[in-house]
Parts: sequence; C-alpha cells; structure tokens
Amino acid sequence: MIKYLRYFYYLFYRPKIFFPKKSYSLLGEDIFLNNYFKNQKKGFYVDVGCYHPLSGNNTYLLYKKGWNGINFDISPFSIELFNFYRKKDKNIWCGISNKKGSKKIYYRKKINMLNTLDKNIAKIHFKNGFNTGIVNVNTLNYFLKKFYKQNKNIDLLKIDVEGEELNVLRSINFKQYKPKVISVEIHNQNLIYKDDKVYFKKNRIYKFLINKNYKIIWKNKYSFIFKKKIS
Repeated sequence: MIKYLRYFYYLFYRPKIFFPKKSYSLLGEDIFLNNYFKNQKKGFYVDVGCYHPLSGNNTYLLYKKGWNGINFDISPFSIELFNFYRKKDKNIWCGISNKKGSKKIYYRKKINMLNTLDKNIAKIHFKNGFNTGIVNVNTLNYFLKKFYKQNKNIDLLKIDVEGEELNVLRSINFKQYKPKVISVEIHNQNLIYKDDKVYFKKNRIYKFLINKNYKIIWKNKYSFIFKKKIS
C-alpha cells in the first residue's frame, strides 16, 4: 500500500496532474507531434531521458491513442513509475551513449528532469551541490537489436539527456533504423535568423542531423523537432 501511495504522489499529486490535459510536455511538443501523426493510430517511439510518464512528457498523448515504445532513463525511480503506469512500453534503467560501459550520474533527487551524466551541466543546474552515482550505459543499436530482431521502424526518436544528446545520436545506425522524426533539446545554439528561417553556425547536434538528411519542422526555445527528408 505504501508503495502505491508513493506512486500516486509522484505521478499525480506532486506534478499536479488530476485531470486529462491537452498537453503534457513542457513546450507543446506533444501537441505538434500528435497533430503531425494524427492519421497514424499505431506507432513506435524511442524516448531517451524519459523522466516521468506524464509530466513533461512528449510521448504520452501518442501512448494514449495506441502507440508504444521503449523508454530509457538514468533514474531507477523514473523507470519504476513507467513500469507501473506505462505497461505497454518497454522501460529500461540505463544511460544511452556512443559505447558500452558505465558513467557517473550527477543528481539532486531520485527523480529530476535535470539529472545528468555531464558534470559541467550539473554544476550549472545544481548550484547548491549534487549527489553522484554510477549507471550502466550502452548504445541504442544494442537495445534495438536485443529487443527487436527485425529492423524496427522508429516513428519518433525523442532525446532529452542534459548534455549527452550527441552521443545518443551517434549510438544509432541511421542507415538501418531511420527515425522519421527526432525531437531533441539543443542548448547553446549560436543561431542566425534569416528570412524567417533559423541557421546554426557551429552547433554539432544541428550539423549532425543535417548531415543525416534531416530538417527542422518545429522549434520552441531550446526544443527542436526534425524530420527525415524524402530522398
């Protein structure tokens, strides 16, 4: 009983979610994605840095209409909540990076959207200090091959990992899996605006995705959504 009360507290009471909402994401990403895939009742997402099943979540609206996917987080309690509330999903406690191993985690609380594998990011966000721990890391290629023997079409790849985004992107074989849409945070953007379009001067995440034949289709502050160009 105590465990379920704790789940209720962290799922609904703490984030103040007591009724169905139009949007569960921070900046409206889920509304855009739900509209973008409005004619697709079934789909598959990969959420790296999933954080919470409802609050600040970009995939819950898709989950509600019948989608499912695989979620990763470096917080074991985040994965506990996903296993309890998102039973159609596969939920994995692990960091995603460009190679297998282990990394130090920097965190303030057991569940926090700013927990990170990047010490410099931790110093910026956690001015009053932080805790540390160790988490296993592996590549997206590893998990996709392990759980999906056939080539799995990825409709949506969402990445929110506080500094590890580029290593996550480097961990997937784009020739094999070809995500249709990628939602990713890009900080320190170094942007140029021209003719109502946005260009990046030096950002490595942007350049990586442009080189993989993606283009921006939505943006709000530090959150960007890219789609695969039709070859």
